[in-house]
Amino acid sequence: MRRILALGLVLATLALSSAAVALTPRIAICGRVTSFDATASGGPLVRLGTQEPRHLVTGGVPELGSEVCIWGVAVENINPPIPDPTPRGIAAYSIAPVTSVACGAVTGTTATFVMPGEDHSALPNAATLTLPLSAPTRDGCVRIAVDAQGNPLAVIVPRAATTPVVASPSTAVTSLPNTSTSHGP
Repeated sequence: MRRILALGLVLATLALSSAAVALTPRIAICGRVTSFDATASGGPLVRLGTQEPRHLVTGGVPELGSEVCIWGVAVENINPPIPDPTPRGIAAYSIAPVTSVACGAVTGTTATFVMPGEDHSALPNAATLTLPLSAPTRDGCVRIAVDAQGNPLAVIVPRAATTPVVASPSTAVTSLPNTSTSHGP
């Protein structure tokens, strides 16, 4: 009887702890880093585009001007000081270039993007970003792009489109080498 009671207690503890993990709010934000203040009280403060600034807690440092996605555990400021409330934050976060985020899943005129590595995460609530589409897509990949203000938007990339690959930004390819095997006299 004690074994059954102990087993029940262990199962109840696991169920409660997994419920707590499921309730951990996860967040993803994307855009161009328009400001970064490493000296802000409460931890580094980052702003992507014109979005609300966020404190970053325990993670890397985004580079000013880079187009990134930042995701992790959402942190709310419970008792913000008046009149200047401290922005919300992201704890235990990851940073990746916007271009590393895979094609989004489309439902009607909404695209949902799963952040890199989150689809294989042990957490039941993967960090995702949802963006509106101006029209439903028929054939193409919906990707995250960044507008002139640095804010994220969903764009449709036709499946037939290809992106040229350049080895480095400093060496542009001007022409391809001649592959002809015939030689003149």
